[in-house]
Amino acid sequence: MFDVKQYRRKESEVQRVESIMRMLPSGAVNVLEAGSRDGYITLKLAAKYPAVTALDLKLPQVDHPNVTCVKGDITSLPFKDNSFDLIVCTEVLEHIPPEKLGKACRELMRVSRRYLLIGVPYKQDLRVHAMKCIHCGTINPTTGHVNTFDEALLKTLFNGMPFGTVEYPGTGVYKTNRLSYAIYKRYGFPYGSYLQEEPCIYCGLPLKKPHLNVVARTICLFAKGLEFLQNKTGPSKSPVWIHILWDTTRRDS
Repeated sequence: MFDVKQYRRKESEVQRVESIMRMLPSGAVNVLEAGSRDGYITLKLAAKYPAVTALDLKLPQVDHPNVTCVKGDITSLPFKDNSFDLIVCTEVLEHIPPEKLGKACRELMRVSRRYLLIGVPYKQDLRVHAMKCIHCGTINPTTGHVNTFDEALLKTLFNGMPFGTVEYPGTGVYKTNRLSYAIYKRYGFPYGSYLQEEPCIYCGLPLKKPHLNVVARTICLFAKGLEFLQNKTGPSKSPVWIHILWDTTRRDS
């Protein structure tokens, strides 16, 4: 099972959260966290700001006097224009179906009165840690990530707004290659992130690791070795995430 406490202790996750907290602007009162999940960041926001709205597809369960929990969809936010001084949306946009991504970004801009803090994986190789669903036979990207981002795409998605503060927390993006990926695909992706919380993004059923015989395991270990050499001897590793703080009052500048 996915161990969220252990995940929070990972150095790259610590760096990600520290970056978010460091980039938060002062002076905001009404704050929206779009994608609250387990409320970990929500509680940190509630310690800094007097009114935090925690939104997710399932009603968040966050018990704090400064927090209001709302069930809602980021592609159709149930709020009026310019409702929040600050919107925090991290580790969310990579999960939005590509055909809805532009709409989600427009909704975030619409309800922002001043600040918008976005955090997404940076130049992620979506082939890494892919999985095959034994139920419907589809290939799932790691942890349900269906989008990969760089500065150019983010600027396009957010209407060309000039970047404010930008940080690149974490180091060590892992990449794969065509041969290793082809081998993994042939044998059902044995090194996928099967302990993740997210189910299959297509059928919603749990993802399960395939069982391999000795020959298949040997071939897959060869593919894993190729990846290891590629990442050990290749170019400098890129950051894990990109965080951008926008001032949405400059959206037309």
